[in-house]
Amino acid sequence: MNDLLMESAIRSTVVLSAAWIVALFLRRASADLRHKVWLAALISVPFSLVSVVVPESFRIAVAVQSGGISGLAASSRWPIALTVAWVAGMTLLLVRSGLGLARLARITSRARRMGSEGFLVSDSVTTPMTWGVLRPVILLPVYIANWPAEKRDAVILHEQAHVERRDWMWQTFAQAVTAVFWFHPLVWLAAIQLRQEAECAADDRVLAEGIQAAEYAGQLVEAARRLQGRVPQESVAMVREPILTSRITAILDSTHPRGRTGHWSRAAIVISSLLLVVFLAACQGARIYKVVQVTTPPHVISKIEPQYTEQARAQKIQGKVVLTMIVNPDGRADHIRVMRSLDKGMDANAVAAIRQWTFEPGEKDGKSVRVAVTIEVNFHLL
Repeated sequence: MNDLLMESAIRSTVVLSAAWIVALFLRRASADLRHKVWLAALISVPFSLVSVVVPESFRIAVAVQSGGISGLAASSRWPIALTVAWVAGMTLLLVRSGLGLARLARITSRARRMGSEGFLVSDSVTTPMTWGVLRPVILLPVYIANWPAEKRDAVILHEQAHVERRDWMWQTFAQAVTAVFWFHPLVWLAAIQLRQEAECAADDRVLAEGIQAAEYAGQLVEAARRLQGRVPQESVAMVREPILTSRITAILDSTHPRGRTGHWSRAAIVISSLLLVVFLAACQGARIYKVVQVTTPPHVISKIEPQYTEQARAQKIQGKVVLTMIVNPDGRADHIRVMRSLDKGMDANAVAAIRQWTFEPGEKDGKSVRVAVTIEVNFHLL
């Protein structure tokens, strides 16, 4: 799992860095176009978890007869600890999002309908917001009801733009990706940029309807002054202070493009991102050889025998652990994965021991190359 996350983090870094560079080149383009760039990059991130296809490997059988007892080897504790930390961080973020959605549902259930327009007014929100996919909800703070119709219409246009663009769905998706890749700062950055560009794109929709830029900017400032408490991250809120200044600057810039992205441009962005992920995976996989493709296959030079855990010894566990791996030109194995498990503790000890093994690397055309290998570790009690 740790190897897979590391590979995925590397591929994600390349994709998100490319998105950052493209967004910089498009800084004078429409917000909708930059939003699509960041969205395509975030959609590509989960695809980076697709494991590299390892070619058919040859088998090395190793018999281990052990009368000794040990706990988990020290070197095997780190991968387990990292996996636990990753799961804990992901769980924490997912639980937080779930609680936020529950709070939004509670606020919605207590909100009152504003006239016959279908919008909801709530004392629990201090900025206009929307959430939901199948039955999207637009929540308005109480003070909006007292605004003149022209000002209120601008706010509603902004929220309806979010609904039409399905921004809540995409931002919820970004939150899920962030939860899985919580350790990757570029994923957090991409989610923040996605949110910011969505707000700017909704602003552009409002201005395209003929609303005066200066008046609309004034409404945003007024809404920001009334902002109190924490704005739910699980909603698409009209005002968030960290990005307000840049939004107002864009609103007042009459030369700023405000058009929508065409279907062909959207398709090109998504396809380009996915092709980049596939290319990175293919480049990594292309350097791995089958045993039939090499002149000399790798073989073990020195090894450390895995030890029995106390629990496995007490339960008289015996049998086979089957692992696949890549033997590198430096004689070390990586991408070690358990294909057939015997016992979690025994599996971990087998992986930890093999990480310390030394191999004579496989050769092709006189050069050391990466070769796929399967090792069967047979555990027998004395």
